[in-house]
Formats: sequence, C-alpha cells, structure tokens
Amino acid sequence: QPWELALLVWFPLLSLGLILWMFSNGIASGLPIAVVDEDHSSDSRELIRRMASMRGLTVTSQPASLYAAQSEVRKGAVYGIVHIPSNWQRDRLRNMAQPIVLYGNAQFSLVAGVVGGDVRSAVSSMAIEKALATEARFGGGFSQASARLNTVQADLRTLFNPSLSYEAYFGGMLMPVVLHLFCVIAAVSTLGLEFRNRTVADWLASAGGSLPRALLGKFAPLALVYLLFSLAIVVTFAGWRGWSPAGSLMLWIIAISALILISIAIAIMLVALTLNLRLALSMTGIYIATGLAFSGFSYPRAAMGPAAQAWGSILPYTHYLPLQQGQWLGGASAS
Repeated sequence: QPWELALLVWFPLLSLGLILWMFSNGIASGLPIAVVDEDHSSDSRELIRRMASMRGLTVTSQPASLYAAQSEVRKGAVYGIVHIPSNWQRDRLRNMAQPIVLYGNAQFSLVAGVVGGDVRSAVSSMAIEKALATEARFGGGFSQASARLNTVQADLRTLFNPSLSYEAYFGGMLMPVVLHLFCVIAAVSTLGLEFRNRTVADWLASAGGSLPRALLGKFAPLALVYLLFSLAIVVTFAGWRGWSPAGSLMLWIIAISALILISIAIAIMLVALTLNLRLALSMTGIYIATGLAFSGFSYPRAAMGPAAQAWGSILPYTHYLPLQQGQWLGGASAS
C-alpha cells in the first residue's frame, strides 16, 4: 500500500535528510542584529565594524532609535539590539565609558548565547586594546604592557565536540529519535491494519496458526529497512561527514540496532494492549514522541522533578542517548 511504503521509506528518509540539511553548516553564523548608534563617532563605527566581522553576527540594520529597533525584534528580523549611547567615545577617552548594552532575545536561548558571546568579544577587544595603549605609555612597549596587565584568567577547554558543531550535537541526537518514532508508527500501522480491516484470522492462518511466525513475517521487511537506516546514520556521522567516533563504533551500531528492535517490540505491545489502530497510534504519540523532551537532551534530567524523572526512565531513548553520546563524542569505555 502507498501509505505503508511511505511510512517504511519516504517519510523517514525525507525527515533524516531534512535534519542533516538543517544542521549542515555545523556552526550558527551570520545571525542578524540591529545596532542603534547614538554616538556616531570613529570609535562607535570601529565597534560596529568589529561586530560585523564576528563569525556569528551580521549587522543588518542601524535604526535611529531603540523604539524603531524593538519593532524589528518583534517582527523576527533581528535577534538582538546593540545600543551605543551618545558621547560614548568622549567618556571612553576620559576613562568614564558608558556601557554598551545588548538587548538579547532569550526566547531563543541558543541564538542569545551566540549573539551575546560575539558582542562581548567585540567590545572586549576594543577595551583590551585601549588598556594596552594606556599602559604602554609607562614604558616597555606593548609586550611589557601586556605582561603588566596580565591577570588571573580562566582557561576553558572543551573535552567533547571541541569544534562546537551543532551538526554533531543536534543532528546526532535528533536523527535517531526521529527514526525511533517513525519505526514505532510504521510497526503499529503494519500490525494495527490487520485489526482495523478484521483480517487477523487470515493473517494467522497464512503463518500456519503460529503467532511468532506471523509476527516474524510481518516485521522482517520493516526491521531490515529500519536497521539499514540506522546503519546509514552511523555511516553518515562516522564516515561520510568526516568525523571519527571517540569510542567504540561497534557498540554504537549495536545500540542503535537494539533501539530499532525495541521500537518494533513497543509497537507490538501497544497494539496488543488496545487491539485498535487509532488508539495504538495515539499511545505512540504519548509514549514515544515525548522521549526527546524527557531524555535530558535539552533540559538536564537531574534538574527535573521526580515525576518527570520517573516518566523519562521508562522511555527507551533516555537509555539510548547516553550510550550513543558516550561512544560518539565522549570516548566512554564499553562498560
């Protein structure tokens, strides 16, 4: 049937391709911001130039006022507003500089983090240069001035995903859960149609009355296709895209294959509990589609309430995710 073929091949293939394309850039860049420059000085223009040169930012507009800039944020044209106050250069030369204010949109936390970090870097670079130039007047040149200004600094080192690639992070976590969801939907539909069409007796008779043989025949094609899809996910990240798994590639393959087989087992359970295609699909939405939210992917499980932690603990993806991330990015041992 066309619907079954779509669930088996086309829907998961298109969804996986869409996720891969969505994060193909790897790093968020060129995020639009507005700059309200009320100083109109050489320093303010230099600051705007530095912000525009940051990888994550693009200065798309320079409204005349904060009021005009706020309307651009509400329309979604920009993700933040940088306000340079009047007389900023004059006060800066007097060592009484007014602050550069960034109005960020925390509705999009990831974007707000990227924009805030790059704006802070641009402002800090100007402040450091000014401090060095001031200190260099006391002799020794810029090298000794830099040494005299050297304070205690934090050395931040990224243990896993050092390239900060959102493709490796988001894509790597979203593709398996999407495949998991489609696998359960396809398996529920495949088995549930027998109950909806009232052909269960004929289906069992075709297997000589053996339920295990009937289930094996029913799900063997689906299991084969989805196992190939799961292997394609591993090959995509640990081969085609040029990365190497930090841990065991074989353990990752075993884990994602187990997730597919568990998905089929869950589908059999849901249909067995309801004997109804519509109800089984509804339960799939409740049980499987909530897996991402309760897995610790976006909000840490340690910070969840007891009820949320209990619900997350009975979701398959909650147990699959740390295993994948440990082998894919973390270099965890097999144990």
